[in-house]
Amino acid sequence: MRKTRLYLDTSPIIMIGPDQDPIRRAITNEFFRIVDEQSDEYELFVSPVTLEELRDGIEKHGEGSILFLNSLECARLAESNEAEKLAVLYATDGVLSKVHLNDLRHVAYAVILHCDYVVTWNMRHLANDKTVGRVNAVNSAENHGKIFIATPEFFTGGTIYGK
Repeated sequence: MRKTRLYLDTSPIIMIGPDQDPIRRAITNEFFRIVDEQSDEYELFVSPVTLEELRDGIEKHGEGSILFLNSLECARLAESNEAEKLAVLYATDGVLSKVHLNDLRHVAYAVILHCDYVVTWNMRHLANDKTVGRVNAVNSAENHGKIFIATPEFFTGGTIYGK
């Protein structure tokens, strides 16, 4: 049976930091616990975009996020011209503006690599019905599969530490 492929944008990785919102941090820790416990069901992926953003955020968030990522069983994707072109196409087609190109790059890498979900805390730009609909309209026109974009809470069933 094929594992569910989860692409991580930067936000769930950063959210495990001690200076983050305690509720979202608890939900994110529960998400990672579930994924680890059910490793026969899930595969994790990150792209060069995730790695760039983590490196760029060291000053703000410290090295804890990178150390956490290194502790995960997570495939690190290579740069992809196809994904980069798809991200630009998303912007050109008005999914989001070019100001949010990195958000679109995350989605494009996930789509090109046939991930099932983008896991993000970015509800304003990514994890919302409007963006998912626009992304999947472009994906359909370009003969790519559907992608779902969800927060870590989606995978926890709304539980925080089993409560």
